[in-house]
Amino acid sequence: FIIAFLSFSSFGCDFMDTKKVSYEEIKLASSWSENDQPPSFEQCDVLLELNEQQKCFEENLLNSIYSSFSLLKVESLEPFISEIILVIKIDEKGLFSIVEFHDSDEVFKKIKSLEKQIINIVNNLPKALPAIKTNVGSYVNVKFTIPIKIKASIIE
Repeated sequence: FIIAFLSFSSFGCDFMDTKKVSYEEIKLASSWSENDQPPSFEQCDVLLELNEQQKCFEENLLNSIYSSFSLLKVESLEPFISEIILVIKIDEKGLFSIVEFHDSDEVFKKIKSLEKQIINIVNNLPKALPAIKTNVGSYVNVKFTIPIKIKASIIE
């Protein structure tokens, strides 16, 4: 979810009406609603229904990511199957980046070049149409998680 904070400084302004807004009100106004526009790709934006646009976006994104991963040659000293979780951000300009990895099996220690390859894949995803917070009419960052199954074969 997104929380926006505005801060104004006043130095002795008697005419300025101040209203305290509770954290709950800020959270409610900032949380994602069904009216907000999720990120999309141009080919999905032509669809009329919001849920169809979101499904199209997710399918295109996952296809792009998984097709890039299928081209990687993942080799290790010992074969293994594991999973890493990517936390990905789409910024206000529609650019993708990795916020964090969850690598509980320490896959990156077993395959030194993998983290850099994953970052490269995500950074080279096609530009998206950014998410829009409709109650304020502005582009916003969004984060989401994607699990990636890693299957390593023995180095030849």
